[in-house]
Amino acid sequence: MKNILLLFTLLSISIPAFAQQNAEINRYRLRNHISSQDTVYMKIGETKTVLKKGWTITETIGGVTIQRILAKDTVIISKKELPIKVTSDWKIGEVKYSDEAPDKLYLNPYPFTNKKDSTLNNKSYIKIPNNGYVTLKKSFVKWNAITIPFAIRPALNDTIGSKVTTDLKIGAAISYNSNWERFKNRRVKAKKGIWGFSGGVGFGFSKVPLNKSSTSLLAEPYVNEEDGLAFFFAPGIGLNLKGFQINLSYGWDIPLTSNVKDWNYANKGYLGIGLRNRSWN
Repeated sequence: MKNILLLFTLLSISIPAFAQQNAEINRYRLRNHISSQDTVYMKIGETKTVLKKGWTITETIGGVTIQRILAKDTVIISKKELPIKVTSDWKIGEVKYSDEAPDKLYLNPYPFTNKKDSTLNNKSYIKIPNNGYVTLKKSFVKWNAITIPFAIRPALNDTIGSKVTTDLKIGAAISYNSNWERFKNRRVKAKKGIWGFSGGVGFGFSKVPLNKSSTSLLAEPYVNEEDGLAFFFAPGIGLNLKGFQINLSYGWDIPLTSNVKDWNYANKGYLGIGLRNRSWN
């Protein structure tokens, strides 16, 4: 069974590496019917200020503050920050929230394709009052590496009852996720919270230990221990809470090597449980 173990080792390395190369496809949703999301602030338009010849101005260049007298009239053009009413739901690609400005949630919307809305293709922000918060819905499709460390297997007969097994399973999963992210203004600190759910399907490979106990349903159970390889397929759901994701799936182990057909649990369903940490994006 050395070839089986070598194959499983290679797959264990390659599947997570492949999955980590795939980024999330996501979007936030700015909902205009919610009062905290019906207005954004954006630097749009221009203001012109005329400075007259002979005026003394103070400016900072390279970290050094200097004063100089204008030799001629000068016009300074600067961007003007204006409140923009959100009249329909906006798709937001990225958000930025930090302790540097806990009263502002910066937004980078998806480009507006309508020509009359082209001036809105700028970064903007939402104001968050002191001790207040803004909640945005985030929907995304994610492809990632997974493991299923625990499997709850049902009883097979009067002598083989239900049990929890710790099988070595590793593979990849694709899922659709809906999260609600809360951005809280704690005056001097920006705090984030999250909760949501997901649904998807996982698949990969399982190392199956075959011995006298795990092949006891055979007329002649195995005497010597050996390993086999199975393919697992497991649709499931997940709960995202405070940066952690709890996954519950229902899966099957499908034999790939001929000896796995002798396994007590070959092609029989089981409940899988997983827990992983989710970092903020």
